[in-house]
Amino acid sequence: MHPRIDYNKCVGSLECYDICPVDVFDAEETEEGKRAVVARPEDCIECEQCIEVCPTDAIELVED
Repeated sequence: MHPRIDYNKCVGSLECYDICPVDVFDAEETEEGKRAVVARPEDCIECEQCIEVCPTDAIELVED
């Protein structure tokens, strides 16, 4: 399983990027500002820390 970000909910806090212990996320520059992207889904260890810190519940774990 790996994280998926719902960009309709994401506010770009980058808390998931900051907390991930295995660097699954990258920070991407967009017209609206920075946002996290799932860059290395295969590295996810399913710790769910990204889900816990997301202020808008924009992240879920999904099957590969």
